[in-house]
Amino acid sequence: MLKEFTDWLLKLIEKLFLAVWNFLTDIFVSLLGEVLDAFVSLIASIPMPGWLTGGLGGVFGSMDGGVIWVVTQCGIPGALAIIGGGYAFRMLRKIFTLFQW
Repeated sequence: MLKEFTDWLLKLIEKLFLAVWNFLTDIFVSLLGEVLDAFVSLIASIPMPGWLTGGLGGVFGSMDGGVIWVVTQCGIPGALAIIGGGYAFRMLRKIFTLFQW
């Protein structure tokens, strides 16, 4: 009789501890979600510069013809294409390896 009572009391304490633990983890996850939402809204509220809204095509399109010739002769469009290709390769590699790298 006493053994059954102590087992019941032990299970009750265990369930209580588990419920408190789950409650605390839920509070932590909720607070973390609120903090991340606030961070996202803060980042989203930063205005984008006017010269960047058109992308690189808008930047290069608004340049003078002589400047575009110098930029082309320096190989900047090709360099930007290589950098973009490398970035795309890296993102695809991360996706295919399920973000393990």
